[in-house]
Amino acid sequence: MAMLEVKNITISYQNRPTVMDFSMSLEKGQICSLVGESGSGKTTVIRAIFGLLAGGGKVTEGEILFEGESLLAYNKEQWRRLRGSDISMIFQDSGAMMNPTRRVGGAYTEYIRTHEKNISKKDAAKKGIEMLERMRLPSGDNVMRSYPFQLSGGMRQRVGIAMGMTYQPKLLLADEPTSALDVTTQAQIVRQMMELRENYGTSIIVVTHNLGVAAYMSDHIIVMRNGKIEDQGDRDYMLYHSENEYTHKLLEAVPSIGGKRYV
Repeated sequence: MAMLEVKNITISYQNRPTVMDFSMSLEKGQICSLVGESGSGKTTVIRAIFGLLAGGGKVTEGEILFEGESLLAYNKEQWRRLRGSDISMIFQDSGAMMNPTRRVGGAYTEYIRTHEKNISKKDAAKKGIEMLERMRLPSGDNVMRSYPFQLSGGMRQRVGIAMGMTYQPKLLLADEPTSALDVTTQAQIVRQMMELRENYGTSIIVVTHNLGVAAYMSDHIIVMRNGKIEDQGDRDYMLYHSENEYTHKLLEAVPSIGGKRYV
């Protein structure tokens, strides 16, 4: 049985479907990318998996199973226990998700103490510093004392990944985790996410519009368009054997350097 099974889901807002008949499955340690242009439904899919559809969105058809259990049947308390422990999410700009008036350490220790009721503030802060440094953030204690606006985009994103990985989740959902970063920092973040799979066996779903990033890190790629699956397959098929015209256009959009295409 796959760790995650999404079966023919339709996601609607005010009774208007925005994602239709979407299916996928994910094994332990597998990385899958959802690729496509803005508005194709990629983020809506992972938000449905995480139980955080915005603006009254609902899964109106189909089923989402995590380790054999229906997530659509979960109540608020079950979601509270699941989020951040077995399933975590990294948002597009982790800095934008942080309270600008609170130091990173205050938010991080509160997050840890929400999941561990009996841990002291001191021990929670120590755990946070260890995770930050594991994400290659030097001087984790300095980061904890900083406000989000005092950190670079790459540092804020690493804080988001550190928080998401605090409890070594079985499934990590990443919504455009590199889109706001420079190319060098993008490469570092992608490598760190792949290390999560190597070190913890974490399964990852990455939302991206960059087929180059998807091809580099994914076992399976799903191309979405207008709320539906347009094309899908393993990396080799998608890069070299797909006959889908839209997939070809996405591949052509990946920059080449000196005539060589790095996908």
